[in-house]
Amino acid sequence: MDYIGEKCPVCNKEFTGDDDIVVCPECGAPHHRECYKLENKCAYADRHENGFKWKRTPAEGENGASDEQVIICPVCHSRNSASVNFCGKCGSRLHPAERGDSQAQAGFQGQQGAYRSGDGRADMETVFSYLGFDPNEDMGEGSTLKDVSSFVGSNTLYYIPIFKRMKDFGTKISFNLSCLIFPHLYFANRRMWFWAILATVVSIICSLPNMIVTVADMINSGIIEMAGTDAVVSFVNNYKNDLVYFGNILGTASWVVNLACCIFGNWLYYRHSLRSLKRLKERGIDGTSNPAVVMSAGGAKPVNMIIVMIIMGVIGSAAMAGFISYPQLLNVFIL
Repeated sequence: MDYIGEKCPVCNKEFTGDDDIVVCPECGAPHHRECYKLENKCAYADRHENGFKWKRTPAEGENGASDEQVIICPVCHSRNSASVNFCGKCGSRLHPAERGDSQAQAGFQGQQGAYRSGDGRADMETVFSYLGFDPNEDMGEGSTLKDVSSFVGSNTLYYIPIFKRMKDFGTKISFNLSCLIFPHLYFANRRMWFWAILATVVSIICSLPNMIVTVADMINSGIIEMAGTDAVVSFVNNYKNDLVYFGNILGTASWVVNLACCIFGNWLYYRHSLRSLKRLKERGIDGTSNPAVVMSAGGAKPVNMIIVMIIMGVIGSAAMAGFISYPQLLNVFIL
């Protein structure tokens, strides 16, 4: 069957002749293969039990197609096919709960009203502040999207869609470039001290063999003059190849750790935000009554990165001093 021109219900992009398409065996809805793998289920899975069957979107003027096949987004007023669940422009949910009762319909209508200003137009502050999502939506641990947005502070336009996807679909995977390059600095900047210290310790351990070889070479060449270093320089010269070998292994391990931080860093921050907000709520603090307190408890704090770099310097210097004073400790990397 030709699906060119139809839209994938996950990414809302039209299919082309080059796309790899899979079809749901339950309702017949086509998906990009990668989109289907990402969700690991049909986009209409929650409607299968109601007998939902996917239908091709009629072309304009075809078979008497009318506005009944088009749904207007309650947030940005964009026209969308009635067969999709989310607005292709702002990402807002288009359909009420699939219960068919008056309570569900009333809730959906109330949500539409919450997005509108007095003249009936979309509330642009809500659209731009929360990207069209409901600020009162529960994001987990009893915290609303508004609470999470206040806690995150800077870069909410980046984090809100990611956190929404993690909450709605349970995915833990995303891409965070900062975590790939400097995970310890990223975690410190976002006040995630456990992960910041852990990443710092791993980084120091993985870099020690190469640091020791580099310092020994600088002492040999006269760039650094240090008393009492003959023993450690002799040891390094004898086992230099082994130290370089283990340094390369640990360097590779360090990049593997960085890659894991890159992939799961946003999820760790999402969980950190929810737990931090939960602790604040237990103290009677939330984003509605105490937004300034929530913002001060979260957000980015660049000075923390300086603190972590100082910690790294102190730990690294102490480790180097220990190895110079007791070169036999280098056997840890050799044996």
